[in-house]
Amino acid sequence: MSARLARRIAAISVAGLTALGSISLAEATASAHPHAKQHTTLSIRVARGAINPGGGDLIRGNLQARNGRHHPNNNVGRRIVLQAHPQGTTTWTDVQRHRTGRHGQVAFQVSPSVTTRYQLLFRGNKRQQASHSGVVTVQVLDTTSLVISTASKSIDPGQTDTVDGALSLDGSPLAGQTVRLLGATRHHRLAFMGSQVTDTNGDVSFSVTPPSTSRYQLVFRRTAQNHGARSAVTVIHVRQQSSLSIRARAQNGNEIISGDLRGGGHALRHHRVTLQSRPSGTTTWQNVATHRTNRHGFINFKIAAPTQSTDYQLVFSGGPVYDGCQSGVVTVTVA
Repeated sequence: MSARLARRIAAISVAGLTALGSISLAEATASAHPHAKQHTTLSIRVARGAINPGGGDLIRGNLQARNGRHHPNNNVGRRIVLQAHPQGTTTWTDVQRHRTGRHGQVAFQVSPSVTTRYQLLFRGNKRQQASHSGVVTVQVLDTTSLVISTASKSIDPGQTDTVDGALSLDGSPLAGQTVRLLGATRHHRLAFMGSQVTDTNGDVSFSVTPPSTSRYQLVFRRTAQNHGARSAVTVIHVRQQSSLSIRARAQNGNEIISGDLRGGGHALRHHRVTLQSRPSGTTTWQNVATHRTNRHGFINFKIAAPTQSTDYQLVFSGGPVYDGCQSGVVTVTVA
């Protein structure tokens, strides 16, 4: 064998050994890492982002993983942790845990008492890498309160009443803010009547002269710093005049004293009316009995016939809607 041929055979042998060594190394590496962990992504979104105190919000997430060929892979039943970072704290805290549903989706109901940041965390498993979402914030708006009151609940026609308001933020007076007064008579929509700026105590005061029974409400519109507020609706009654008739008749040894109560052009039903009496020629009235009018405004008293001449009258004490009144006087004469 020539020296050249020997060298050629030796080179071929070395190349073959090198190739075999490379193949063995690749096979060893593949056997050591047969399945690399899938890369995962975790998204987050919030439904509202701002709530009133005591309200709730919804945080949703979506876990996705891709296999070696970069095809989406549904992730059902993966445990997702919701972490919270309330305002005024320094660390993230696990607050809820849920498993993903169809297509890797998950949802959490939250009701923070203060403005809070949230993020989602997937801690991974044997086949998938860990991941965490971005951060969303649920803002808890300030508690703004507007209280309404009136000096009187009922007034006579032409009288003036006062509508007062108190605006506060988390229980403290809110000064320098504009409060609007809305008002309307019955069967009409509330309409703007005027506005005032709250004083250092958060108070406003409006003078009103309603032509008839009216409703009132105070409104504070939302600003960049404070949540808006509306008061309750209050009613100022303008009393209407009432009238009360009386008549007497004898019946089977008794006296029937009857009357008819009216107000605002119609019968006043289910109102209390008192029968009073006094001996003729005297000045002091005594209560005899009190009954309610029927649905037609009619009232009827049956009393024993007096033993001496007696005067009778009916009295309606009135209320928030109607003025009080009394009837004329009838006299039952005893010979």
